[in-house]
Amino acid sequence: MTEAPPPGPTDPSRSGSSPQRATPGPWGPRSAATAMAAAEASLSAARTTSVPPVGSPPPAAPAAAAATRMVFTGQGGELFGLLVRGYVLQVITLGLYRFWFTTEIRRYYWGHSFVGAEDITYTGRGMELFKGFLIALAVVLPIQVAAFLILLGLPQAEMVVSATVFLAYALLGQFAVYAGRRYRLTRTSFRGLRLRMTGSAWSYAFRAFGLWILVVLSLGLFYPWATASMERMKMRNTWYGDVPGDFTGSPLVLFRRGILLWLMALALPVLGVVSLIASVPPEAWDALWLWLDGSSARIPTAVGLAIAALTGIGLLTIIVPILLFPAFQAITFRWRMEGTRIGGASFTSGFTVGASYRVYLLGAVALFGVLILLGIVSAIGFGGIATVAVLRGGDGFDSTTAGVIGIVLVALAYLILFGTMWIAKQLLIDLRLQRARLASLAVVNLAALDNARANNVDASAMGDSLGSAVDFGFST
Repeated sequence: MTEAPPPGPTDPSRSGSSPQRATPGPWGPRSAATAMAAAEASLSAARTTSVPPVGSPPPAAPAAAAATRMVFTGQGGELFGLLVRGYVLQVITLGLYRFWFTTEIRRYYWGHSFVGAEDITYTGRGMELFKGFLIALAVVLPIQVAAFLILLGLPQAEMVVSATVFLAYALLGQFAVYAGRRYRLTRTSFRGLRLRMTGSAWSYAFRAFGLWILVVLSLGLFYPWATASMERMKMRNTWYGDVPGDFTGSPLVLFRRGILLWLMALALPVLGVVSLIASVPPEAWDALWLWLDGSSARIPTAVGLAIAALTGIGLLTIIVPILLFPAFQAITFRWRMEGTRIGGASFTSGFTVGASYRVYLLGAVALFGVLILLGIVSAIGFGGIATVAVLRGGDGFDSTTAGVIGIVLVALAYLILFGTMWIAKQLLIDLRLQRARLASLAVVNLAALDNARANNVDASAMGDSLGSAVDFGFST
């Protein structure tokens, strides 16, 4: 396997200039709507072949498939402007602008992603997401209203109703995963041809719902098999024009790569709890029940130490998975990419656990610095306001106007704090993670897609918006 030379876009990290878009290739501009018709005409001409004369030598054996590197050219300056404007407009419009903001962010990420010298285009619109959200509300609101009316008449059924609503949202969330992916694919164009997705979102939702139940019951051990099954269903219904996709990732490979993480994140804490409970004498637990019932005024020292140890193990049960999350992301991302097929084209990935930790650790340190800076600025600001009020006699503290101003200032400070940390996370972690992931990718045998023909279909944005309605979010 040989690698193609570096892609056409100028590397902004070396030149210090703003990212440049690649020169249009033989399919012409990617972002124009007329590129669809031009692509079909060009590809139809490319499929015309000539019959070799009788007695001519057989064609030479094909060379090893070349690998075309991928690259992400997005820089923080441009994204910072989009994030600040989008956040402010969302606050002003009480969240209504988020559909158009989501579209702008996707266009940014898609438009700065290149396969060799050829970019990817996102053609979705904010109005599509807004209309999809209105349809999603027609699905979600009846569930909420029914739950409210049932609880109004049977308040004792709160646990049953809450569990039912949770399960319904979990099923709708899996539906949204599939339907939302279908929408995003139909709005994604490469070489003037759009991707598409067939199959039933409900079939995927019920299968994924059942698989996740098995994952929970197996304490996560079934995750590789569940994920492989869900990826196969998604990829085997994914098309680039008329070229079908597939997924060949082995669950055993993911199991071998991730079993150590599972042991560290789950098995060790469980083993620690079991060992601790077994080491505490039975009379100590009897004393604990008496103390809980109020029959005893003091708790034995051994029980107190056991409770402290259990608390520490509980904290580790939460902290350890968080610390292992970058490694988990790196392992699953590389496995997914290496198993993805589109026709005769495939992916290779060099994304390592170390690269993932570099992004998260450096980002976390930077975010902590931003948080400290915000704390200093807030202390100076509110301290200055309090000082001015005290110097003016302090009588204004008891007035209604002062109370209203105080509430407004607190709300404004919260919006600034939340917005700043959210924007900082996008720039310091998400953007750098996207750049590292795409830099690790290469497409093997990209030429296998040269003869793909357009087969464009449309898809509703309801599934994508439903994901936001049930808090499943969206993915770039």
